[in-house]
Amino acid sequence: MSVRRSLFAATCCALLLAPALLSSARPAQSSGANSKTDEEVLKANADCNAAELRADVAAMDACETGDFTHTHANGMVEHKAEYLQGVGSGAHKFLTLDLSDLHVRSYGDSAIVEGHIHLRADNSGKIADVNNELMTVWVKQKGKWREAAWFAVGLPASPPPSGRDLGWIDLAQPQQSKSPAN
Repeated sequence: MSVRRSLFAATCCALLLAPALLSSARPAQSSGANSKTDEEVLKANADCNAAELRADVAAMDACETGDFTHTHANGMVEHKAEYLQGVGSGAHKFLTLDLSDLHVRSYGDSAIVEGHIHLRADNSGKIADVNNELMTVWVKQKGKWREAAWFAVGLPASPPPSGRDLGWIDLAQPQQSKSPAN
């Protein structure tokens, strides 16, 4: 194998393995010196989510910063007033907010919560049932943790069991040409 090919192979392996190595270094739900802060942030997060499920706009208002933004998985951004109006009017009615694999990274008076969310909502009569990767940003203002930003990214659907539906490519199987038959 030539030196050039060896370097190319090593670079490819490094690029493929880097995300796995970095994700395995992710902190646990609550880590060491910041565990008290992390627990406070997780409680504030749970309280805010419970307020959303109840459509308790006053409680939501109290747990969010004045410049709060809610970025939906489809890319739509709502600022605090719009978002609270949507929840208060029933346009956004949360049916389920199941969070899992939550991790907190805290930095003094700010923190980031990451994890998975299974969300079911009635959006003006249209039921959304989605699984997202979630990131929220929290800041401590006047001694209280408040949510500054909520950001979701849709997770891809699981591939079909056969690996042969909806254009899913099974890399273990030889691919057939898509050109017309003669």
